[in-house]
Amino acid sequence: MTPFQILMKYREVILPIHQEQGSIPKTYKKLLNILPEIKTIKFNTFKQYMPRLIEIAGQLNEETKVLNQEKEKLEQALKDIEKKNDHLDEIQLGEKIKVDGWNVVQGKDGYFRANRKIKGKVISVYLGKRFNEMKAKEKIRIKMKKMNLD
Repeated sequence: MTPFQILMKYREVILPIHQEQGSIPKTYKKLLNILPEIKTIKFNTFKQYMPRLIEIAGQLNEETKVLNQEKEKLEQALKDIEKKNDHLDEIQLGEKIKVDGWNVVQGKDGYFRANRKIKGKVISVYLGKRFNEMKAKEKIRIKMKKMNLD
């Protein structure tokens, strides 16, 4: 490993010690006792790489904060979508909705089915106990493909 790779690998140990010690020479001396790998790095090399390590670690921390904020936004958006899908599951008994031109109804047995009249025949697609519009569209697409009507 190169000296900089060693410093990056142990940056979470090195940086707090550097903040505590306040100078690069004191940091190096303390690290010699704590991290055996530091012994492979000469002091002059350590002295030159430390400012860059501090700079890069700062940039990584900023990017990590931005990524965590984006992650939180995406998780919240996912929760909102799940709430919306849960709301779609709350269809009243006998209530009719349309998916891709098919009538979706929940029967007295509690199961959802999509029905459509094609060439004078009523075709039915079983959708399951819970209604999910995306899954319904997929099952309808599969049924249409089997019937060679897509």
